[in-house]
Amino acid sequence: MKKIFLLSTLTVLLAGCAVAQTDTSYSVRPKDTTVVRKVNRKQFLALNGDGIYFRDSTWKIGGFLGFNVAQTALYQWSPGGTNSFSMLFAGNFYVQYKKKKVSWDTHLDMKYGMVANGLIRDQDLAQRNLQKNIDMVEFNTNIGYDFSDHLYFSGKLDFLSQFSPTYDYSQTDTAHGQFKRYVVSKFAAPAILTLGPGFTWKPKSYFTMFFTPIEGKMTFVTGALKDTAKSDANSSYYYGVDPTRFGLNAGTNYSAAVGAEIDILFQKDIVKTINWKSHLNVFIAYYNNNYNTTMPYYDKSDSLMTTVNISSAYEHVPVVTWDNDIVFKLYKFLTATLSTRFVYQYNAVTPVDQVHNSTGAKGPDGLTDVDKTGAPILTYNKLQIFEQFGVGLSFKF
Repeated sequence: MKKIFLLSTLTVLLAGCAVAQTDTSYSVRPKDTTVVRKVNRKQFLALNGDGIYFRDSTWKIGGFLGFNVAQTALYQWSPGGTNSFSMLFAGNFYVQYKKKKVSWDTHLDMKYGMVANGLIRDQDLAQRNLQKNIDMVEFNTNIGYDFSDHLYFSGKLDFLSQFSPTYDYSQTDTAHGQFKRYVVSKFAAPAILTLGPGFTWKPKSYFTMFFTPIEGKMTFVTGALKDTAKSDANSSYYYGVDPTRFGLNAGTNYSAAVGAEIDILFQKDIVKTINWKSHLNVFIAYYNNNYNTTMPYYDKSDSLMTTVNISSAYEHVPVVTWDNDIVFKLYKFLTATLSTRFVYQYNAVTPVDQVHNSTGAKGPDGLTDVDKTGAPILTYNKLQIFEQFGVGLSFKF
């Protein structure tokens, strides 16, 4: 009987312990499960204005969209002036992958802007007065393997072009009461493709520097200009792109270069309400076929455009581009944006605007200057600058 009592007591105690353990596990499990779910949810998606993380945080995407508008209207304004309207669309997106020693960064940058000085309600005036001031689309991807502290052996591909045709209005054909403009550039004219292996240094998530001692750079001008005469309304003068504007020999549509490149990208909130993105690219060519050495020259004494030959050694002069976008957050989706772009390419042809065409007085009037025959005055070895500041709507994610 005593043994049976002891055995019964032991059985009850063991059952109690089992129940207690079972109850304890049930009381803890919901709490633990909740914590795990919170962690998983945070790892799967975290939207806080600084990128979106997916799953185990190996993937991250982010970007910025902005639209700025500026406008001035005058009506019977005695001090004088002119109506103006401008707009700028800008966007940049990135996708980042990081797992163990493998890193992969991809960026897409876009800008498209229009500006008008004067009336744009009249159709004939609008097609001249409403013009593009910037058009750019750039795709960049870099994949690397970490072999040292923040130092990667990597490969990089970059593609740069624009969305739509850009026209020059300084040379027009108004015969038979028609307005005619001719194409300066368009999608894939030019298009610049660079590809090569190199090294990437990424000490911080917001700073990346890529260097390659040897890289291929190809410049395409599809539909290159063949006929330089305005023979008729269908002449290629109007729709063919002049390859000499982009450093290529006349009549060619392709150029290949081999050289070294350094590419630096910085993007960070320098203070809570200000984000600065800066992209600097420098390319030095060892070899460059179809490099244009016959450059335009303006003879002031004769007021006539001629040509001059430059040394082929200038193909080794670095090509430099530097983009900056500074976004000031004013209130929620309201921002002010300062965008700048600097380009230096020694043999690229640029228009000159230093004299008022209608009066001959010194001072730009917004139109490309022309010589006595009406040909546009173009030059080379000039720094190209774009700058725009505006207030508008933006969204960062």
